[in-house]
Amino acid sequence: MNWNDAAEDLLMQILSQTPRPLRERAEAELRQAAEQNAEDEGRGRVGVETVIAAWVRATPDSLRADLPRQMERLGLDPAEYRHLLED
Repeated sequence: MNWNDAAEDLLMQILSQTPRPLRERAEAELRQAAEQNAEDEGRGRVGVETVIAAWVRATPDSLRADLPRQMERLGLDPAEYRHLLED
């Protein structure tokens, strides 16, 4: 599956916040989830929104409260993704 450059950049930024011992596994899981989401939505390419949705879904419930702060650090507006964060 193809990834647009912005989606790939966001994934790398997210992974840079992941502890090194977990990074490779986290990358594989996020890539698989994002590609599956894109496929389920009938898209041939992974975009930023798809990466964010996969990131939120892959984050354990116990850590989700910190996602808005992490989003802000990456230059994202958590209010735009409230619907994902409240699921």
